[in-house]
Order: sequence, then C-alpha cells, then structure tokens
Amino acid sequence: MNQNMSLGFPLQRRIEGFLDQHDLRSLYRGYEWRKDTWENGFPAMRQLEVDLRMAVKHRYLTKTHIISVARWGLLRNVKRISCPEVMSFSLYEGDDVTAFFRIPPSSALKPLRDSIRGIGPTYLSKILMFSRPQLYGAIDTRLVRVFGKGNADIEGLSWLSLDVKNLGYGWHIPEHQPLWPSEYDTWLEILHYAAHMCNGNRYECPHPDEYIDLGLREKGVWTVADVDTALFSYASKQLQAES
Repeated sequence: MNQNMSLGFPLQRRIEGFLDQHDLRSLYRGYEWRKDTWENGFPAMRQLEVDLRMAVKHRYLTKTHIISVARWGLLRNVKRISCPEVMSFSLYEGDDVTAFFRIPPSSALKPLRDSIRGIGPTYLSKILMFSRPQLYGAIDTRLVRVFGKGNADIEGLSWLSLDVKNLGYGWHIPEHQPLWPSEYDTWLEILHYAAHMCNGNRYECPHPDEYIDLGLREKGVWTVADVDTALFSYASKQLQAES
C-alpha cells in the first residue's frame, strides 16, 4: 500500500503489534456514546451518516447538518456555531485510495474552516467522517490523549505528534499548533493501514445489521470510520482506567 509508506516502517510495525494484541472486533462492539451502542445498531451515528453522505453526494451541507454533528458530540456551546444555512461542499468521490492520498486529505478541512465558526479540529473531522466514512475518520481529544502526545506513556503509544490542552473547561485540540492539520493526514493513513491489515488477513468487521441493510457498509469489510470507532473505544477504556 504505497499511500501508507509515509507512515514509516517503525510506525507500521507498532500498528501491527497493536492489532496483534487487541481485538478490534471486541473494541468495535464495545463502543458506547450515549445511545450509540453496537446492540442498538449505533442509531444516531447511523442517521448522521445517512444524512451527511446524501448531502455531500449532491455537493452541499447545511447548518442543520453541522448542528446535528455538534449536538451528537456534546459540543459545549452549540449556540456559538455560525455558518451559512446551505454551503457548497464536495469530497473526493473515487475509490482509489492511492489517488486519494496524492493530495493531502486534510485539504478538505479548508472549505469547512472558511465557512464555519464555533467548531475546531474535532468537529471538523467528524463532519468529514460522517460524510465519507470509507475514506475519513475523526480525531478527537480522547484519541489524541492516548495515541498522541497527551498521554504518551500509555502502553508506549505515540502514533501522533498532536497535543491536547485542558484550560479548565474541558479538553480540546488546539488548532494553532505546528502539526495541525498535517497530523490529521497521518491519522487517516494510520486508519487506512489498520483497515487494510484487518481486511487482508485478520477478521471481518461485525457491523450492525442496520448498516448492511441500508447499504452503508459492505458486510464484514472494515472502513476507516469502523477502525476509528474501535480505537475510540480503546482510548475511552484506557482513560477510564486511569481516572
């Protein structure tokens, strides 16, 4: 997979070691965010994906979509969000992953950043994930605290050079740090590499039946967003164990 070579051999080996030690199927099934559980079929996540995928397929997003993602993620001050009621927006439409990485995927953040005020890296990346889950994942504070610089001592996991801050009102990913948004590209490469490894010779993704019935997933095939879901579950468990 040429698009993953920029990860470097040592990081690829660390990712493979993580996959050897942890069952992503169990982590995926163990994901919990409010009513979104595997047993429930991830209902809110599923609906966001249905809505945003359809809109972006027709090359637009609405303020309603942005607010819905923010409320789902429990953004502290949704009322601060300012954006057009309808905005033009499109993403890479092909299935060739190598072509996808020829231009930094993080470039898709720019039109969102230019149009939307009141959200930062976490929610911008969530919008991309729900819009095109086969190619984009989300990066949030839990993931950065475990896989980035936030908690670098957790099982030696330092896959990213991103940092997080807590200024007294909760964790956030500072947008004005040298490696944002380039480290989002790295995160996407990590997710693609892990998905490739799982699909190649490991095990199938246990998607809820509803995802298959709606045509959101190909049965058993790991997408980037599925890996993101499993790693978020892992990060949540690690942080809970520390608290």
